[in-house]
Amino acid sequence: MIKLDAIYDADGFAMNFGLERISALLRYAGNPQNGLKTLHIAGTNGKGSVSRFIYAILKEHGLKIGLYTSPHLTTFSERIVVNGEMIKDSELERLSGFFNKIVSRKDDFKKLGAPSFFELTTAICFKYFSEQNVDIAIIEAGLGGALDATNVLEKPLISVITNIAMDHENILGNSLEKIALDKAGIIKKNSIAVCGEKKARIREIIKNHALSLNSRFFSFQDVKLYKKGDLYNYYGLKFIIKNIKLPNKAFYQKYNLKLGILSAEILDIYFKGEPEIELNENSVRSGILKFKNEGRFEIIKYKNNDIVLDGAHNPEGIKNMLSSLRRVFKKNNFIIIFAVMKDKNYKIMLRRLSVLKGNIIFTGLLNNDRALDKEELKALSDENRYFKNAFVSGNVKDSLELAIKNKKNDDIILVCGSLYLIGEFKKIL
Repeated sequence: MIKLDAIYDADGFAMNFGLERISALLRYAGNPQNGLKTLHIAGTNGKGSVSRFIYAILKEHGLKIGLYTSPHLTTFSERIVVNGEMIKDSELERLSGFFNKIVSRKDDFKKLGAPSFFELTTAICFKYFSEQNVDIAIIEAGLGGALDATNVLEKPLISVITNIAMDHENILGNSLEKIALDKAGIIKKNSIAVCGEKKARIREIIKNHALSLNSRFFSFQDVKLYKKGDLYNYYGLKFIIKNIKLPNKAFYQKYNLKLGILSAEILDIYFKGEPEIELNENSVRSGILKFKNEGRFEIIKYKNNDIVLDGAHNPEGIKNMLSSLRRVFKKNNFIIIFAVMKDKNYKIMLRRLSVLKGNIIFTGLLNNDRALDKEELKALSDENRYFKNAFVSGNVKDSLELAIKNKKNDDIILVCGSLYLIGEFKKIL
């Protein structure tokens, strides 16, 4: 692992909201973000998948596409990708040094404070994409919308809001309405907004906010996606695309797919400048076939055992994951490996998981102060008799061996509760 001191000296988990620091950082760098054509993606769940669907579709059309996502699973470079190539270690070193010099030499930061981990990485992303001269940059918001570091974008081509659910209530607000308004903060005047929210009253809040800014508003309800056997047919604003094969088996991915194709279709309809995007049905289909989002209902084999990795990290994510499990593994039982962050609504998450019954292993995570103590999780589970058996394990590797030891032949090992947990599994596997 390379030493990115200028980045990792910042607290990767610290949250320091506001656009003053990131704006100052980018101003001294020449505001590279202003020269980019961007799509900005926010939402509670699914924003990483929607970003990757759009990325896969546009890349397949021969465009040079930048993709910025978070968090990473095994290596920091996963966050910044151009046409399938992760940013090189040498480029990270160079750009982190560049921004570190700005922070150390400019008096603004004595008053504003040092940029956070996410602010530094976002600045690196914008400068790198600018230097790479990408045709379009797809930017996933980190947390929230209005005050997220990515919201320095002055006018994205499209602002996409995937959905709204209760998460990070202490930061974004304690109601769906407040969270919706925060996420809608990425929508800019005279632009285009696309929304994948299912709840009509919450969708209306986002729509009204977009219209108040004189922005066009599109909903996932404006298009249709029908399943036909193992394939999907898309009926859009302009295009009809049939026989789409979705490589991920998660039921919830069909909503992300729909939003991804709609966003690409809007680019075709409304943006005729440079680069001109002309959707081709075959390229859409072949691009979707290359879609990959690790740790989101990812099914793997390990020592002849079936394992499902799903980074569901809030109650809504658990609900969506369970819906997929019931469809794909109708006759199987599960042994669960679980870890969760302290700031999540873990009580509801655990209660929802309890419908699987069976056994659960609560595991510790390495060097992660945000993780909830495994003994506390076991006590909660035992008190409510959620599972047949509950175990604790000191680390992810031991929990995997314990799961294999206790599982029956037809049992599926399910790993969920946190993307940080999935990341540790990836390093082992």
